[in-house]
Amino acid sequence: MVHLSDDPRSSEDHTRAAQSSWLGPVLLVVSALLSVGSIVTVMLLLPGGTPTSRDPGAPTMPNWAIVLPPAVGVLLALVLPCRPAPMPAVPVRRSRLLLTTAVMLGLLVAFSLAAGLVPLRGEEYVLGKFVLLLLVPGVLLLLVRHSVEVTTRSGVWRWWAPLSVIAVWFYLSQVAPWNARYDPGDIDPVYLIIAALATAITAGVGEELFFRRWLQTRLEAILGAWAGIGVTSVLFGLMHLGSHGTGEVLVDIARVIAIQGTFGWFLGVLWWRYRNLTLIIGAHLLSNGWGVITYLMAQR
Repeated sequence: MVHLSDDPRSSEDHTRAAQSSWLGPVLLVVSALLSVGSIVTVMLLLPGGTPTSRDPGAPTMPNWAIVLPPAVGVLLALVLPCRPAPMPAVPVRRSRLLLTTAVMLGLLVAFSLAAGLVPLRGEEYVLGKFVLLLLVPGVLLLLVRHSVEVTTRSGVWRWWAPLSVIAVWFYLSQVAPWNARYDPGDIDPVYLIIAALATAITAGVGEELFFRRWLQTRLEAILGAWAGIGVTSVLFGLMHLGSHGTGEVLVDIARVIAIQGTFGWFLGVLWWRYRNLTLIIGAHLLSNGWGVITYLMAQR
């Protein structure tokens, strides 16, 4: 077995989290209803499809083409071989787990409000995400150690199984003929590359560290695996309101939960099943950057 911990120590100092007997199932049902309800709402209110982002040139995709790839990815991850590891472990003193979880949720709320109400745009958005979702949580975990430990099982399957899932998801979401071509217009290629690199660091790497490795792991320990995945996925979707909102609040909420939240369910299941953060970050990088890569290659 392999231990992935904020600060590894002897397993005898840990105890498995005693999950709530009612809160986890309740939050799982709420998360599932919000996700399904948001998908139905988007399909009813936006029958012509929806843009996948607010970036210049972001294509409008059919709603089914947005939801299908992560849904297929989740189903495939559940049927491929897996050697489940024990649930995340926490110290006997659960206060460290609860403290780090509460602070991370507070930072997430602070960033989401700043992005939507201030609002944060461009470089301010990237800097705000870096500080609130990467720098401050990283310092917190250095100061408050032994708050959670993830145990996983070693084996080649931890690579080939998630790689197979990601390959199918990648084809459906990026390469299949129904995917529109990304075209940013007359944007400066140098600026496009810089923006893509900043997005890769703060979103591809930063969001996966914050949402999957740090937050979901803790919510799994407190609420249970599926509730942890569901709550994290809905919060992951809502975090995008500031960068993807159009001013129609209810429609925007439904859109980000249906699009980014569904993607969050896919990545969350991958993290729970395989505990392979490298491949999850790779999938997120492909989601954000494949269109830019193909556009730049076509310009050569």
